[in-house]
Amino acid sequence: MIKLLEIIGFVLIGGTIYSYIGMYNNELRWPVFISCALGTAIIIMYKKRTKM
Repeated sequence: MIKLLEIIGFVLIGGTIYSYIGMYNNELRWPVFISCALGTAIIIMYKKRTKM
């Protein structure tokens, strides 16, 4: 389960970077950026809670 969350986290980080750099002048830039960043933050918080 943890390995799967790590892989999903890396994909979301890649999507965040791509949307910030690669999607210049695209109307979907900020919604993709915010959703990927929030997804990554949720995974980080979940992993911290499960370690307690």
